[in-house]
Amino acid sequence: MPTFIVLTFMHFCFYQLFEVSLASRSRATNSCSGLRFNPRLFTSRLSGTSLTKVSFRDNTEVSTGVSKPRKMKFNKTETEYNMKSVKFLLLTITSMFIIIAALMIVLGFSVYSHYHTFSFFYESAQSGRLFTPSLLCILLGMFLLIVTMFGFFGSLKQSTCLVNLYALILAIMLILKLVVIILAFTLDSSTIHGMMYIPAWDYAADPEIEMEMDRLQISLNCCGSDSVFDYMDVPFTSNHSTTIVSTNIVGPPMDVVVPESCCVSPGGEFCHRHRERGCRTALVNLFSQNATVIGVMGVSVMFIQLLGIIFSLLLARCIRKVKSERGLMSWRIKEQMIMAREDAKKQDDNKSVDDSVYIPPHESSTA
Repeated sequence: MPTFIVLTFMHFCFYQLFEVSLASRSRATNSCSGLRFNPRLFTSRLSGTSLTKVSFRDNTEVSTGVSKPRKMKFNKTETEYNMKSVKFLLLTITSMFIIIAALMIVLGFSVYSHYHTFSFFYESAQSGRLFTPSLLCILLGMFLLIVTMFGFFGSLKQSTCLVNLYALILAIMLILKLVVIILAFTLDSSTIHGMMYIPAWDYAADPEIEMEMDRLQISLNCCGSDSVFDYMDVPFTSNHSTTIVSTNIVGPPMDVVVPESCCVSPGGEFCHRHRERGCRTALVNLFSQNATVIGVMGVSVMFIQLLGIIFSLLLARCIRKVKSERGLMSWRIKEQMIMAREDAKKQDDNKSVDDSVYIPPHESSTA
């Protein structure tokens, strides 16, 4: 279902991009011819610059006297219309990233609050490194939330550096996520079994283990690490709530003293029906189910990340092209203004020469 939603969104994005591109092409064609300089329509709009009247060679004049500074106006080109459409799609995808990051953080805290006690049975917890899937989800959500800021500010400020950095970080996250998903789907049950640490044999020795084992066995409907036989040699005392189960899994029926949390329907000293599945198997099944769901969601998010990378690179290219065109336009306008000043100066010099009266030099008389 998430994959179908992502594919539908991709189809909508590309369709909107195609429609907006066609519309921008028609608008750019009907408008004034792009960034071409037209001296007949040109009025000095450079900030802080405005000259007196200057005559061009075709007897047209432009106002070039000093006045209030005004910003230069450009006719919008096809590149700018395309940039707006790509910016809209990139901001839409970035907004989706923010929603996804917020959901990941909320989901991580929710899972951590409900199942954080199970982290006691991970191998990493015994070595002092508590790194559970819920914490991984929270950290990834926070990192994705920070990364989206580059996309937002880069799009709004039209910064090529921020947009390229946004695309680079998304690409790195895409590669890392792909590696994690491949490793998650290729993990075998033996590897996952090795990640679990369920010390059923220390049930009577440590009150913390006793409390955690009781909670685990009731929550996951299991008993012991692998079976009820894990409690055969446990030295229970009168302070422990125990019961006796009769099982014949291996050989003749045997009576095994187990914690009361292993019994489904207690009947005094003996348990009529006990939990037969081991807690290690229950934890592995829970881990596999969650890994499958997270993997499918990760693949769906990867498609959105791929769209974000594509639109980021397209937007950076459009921004560079627009800035180059504006710089070229500004240079052409300044060049035309310099040429206009030089032509006006030449015309003034020629006019002053034509209007002058020739006075012959006075000849002195000789006696």
